[in-house]
Amino acid sequence: MKNLSLLAAALILSGCSATSKISKSEDVVIEPTPQMSEENAPISLTVITNPADSRVRIMNIVPVYQDAIELDSGKYDIEVSKAGYVTYRKWITVDKKTILTIELDEKQLSQSAQ
Repeated sequence: MKNLSLLAAALILSGCSATSKISKSEDVVIEPTPQMSEENAPISLTVITNPADSRVRIMNIVPVYQDAIELDSGKYDIEVSKAGYVTYRKWITVDKKTILTIELDEKQLSQSAQ
């Protein structure tokens, strides 16, 4: 009986010690996605206005203004206007991604107009 127990134990242990071959997995290379830093970002201008339907113009260039317009680094004459509001006009320097927020003031009715 002792021999049978030893034989059974040997068979059990030999089965546990057997290793199966594991196939080597392929190396996966994940390349980093290039992040656009502010240094690499295109030079652009966005003008946020209140009232939202105000007219935005860049007076010293030919292209018509649109949100996130790409520009060369430099100074630009910005005009924001709307009927019934005081027109905003100012030179600004754009040398990186620029977001400008302009809130127009309503024109005051003068006493003589009433």
